[in-house]
Amino acid sequence: MLIVALMFPGVSFAGTEDIYVDADASGTQDGSSNHPYETIGDAIDEADNIDGKVEIHVASGTYKENIVVPKKVKIVGNDKKKVIIKADDDKIAVKLNHKSEILKVTIKGGKYGVTIDDGDRALIKDCIIKNNRKDGIKVKKASVKDKYIATIEDNKIYDNGGSGIYSEKRQLSIVNNEIINNDGDGIDIEGGSSAWIYKNHVKDNDKSGLKLTLDGSNIWTKNNTYRDNGREGIEVEAYGGSGRVDINKSKLYKNERYGIARVQRGSFASSVWNGLTVQEDTTFWENVLGTLSGVVRVY
Repeated sequence: MLIVALMFPGVSFAGTEDIYVDADASGTQDGSSNHPYETIGDAIDEADNIDGKVEIHVASGTYKENIVVPKKVKIVGNDKKKVIIKADDDKIAVKLNHKSEILKVTIKGGKYGVTIDDGDRALIKDCIIKNNRKDGIKVKKASVKDKYIATIEDNKIYDNGGSGIYSEKRQLSIVNNEIINNDGDGIDIEGGSSAWIYKNHVKDNDKSGLKLTLDGSNIWTKNNTYRDNGREGIEVEAYGGSGRVDINKSKLYKNERYGIARVQRGSFASSVWNGLTVQEDTTFWENVLGTLSGVVRVY
């Protein structure tokens, strides 16, 4: 195997085909490293005709286009601050399909920055997602099985007109993101979801840092910071169904209402709230209305 690798140093044992894009391209354009395409859209058109995995490599530049990333296609920028996908119109800037990925780019100027469609598994990693009219990332519903997981990791998500991340019911992994100064909640996840939320910094959002629904959910959080948000650090709603939300080893401070608020929507047994666990290693300070609210009933 070593001999083969030395004879053919460019071989891809994983069977991935590479396509190249450069905003400054001119003349012959075939998607090769020597003759890259000028637009990401042209690279995607070629990728659509390839049976297998494709990696699209994008050079620094501004790409004024809305893109739909096909199944099994990965888009990788060479520098997240210098590769800019700016929506050409007020629609979704980037739409991901099943087993597609986007890494190391800036995404801005769309109705939504990135959407993950119904039932699709996808990855958003090491991107800047900013200045979109509604949510920075919108994740549509799917089964909570592992094979449909939406992974959002190592991103900076800020200055969007809705939530930083909004998700319908599905399985999520939200790890090591900065979610700052969005006009809605930092993270908003609907009931029935399964999520691992770890090591995120969530601050200065106009509403709550993290908004969850207890009913049917299985959500584990650890090592997150929620600070200076316009409402609660964490807001947990309940409609009467059982679920599990675990808050572990996190910091909640200087939020404009409670560190954690419990909002009961309807009349039902208070035992439902046993599904919300706040571990002793979670710390609170200087939240305007206090640490943990009583149960606030909304009818």
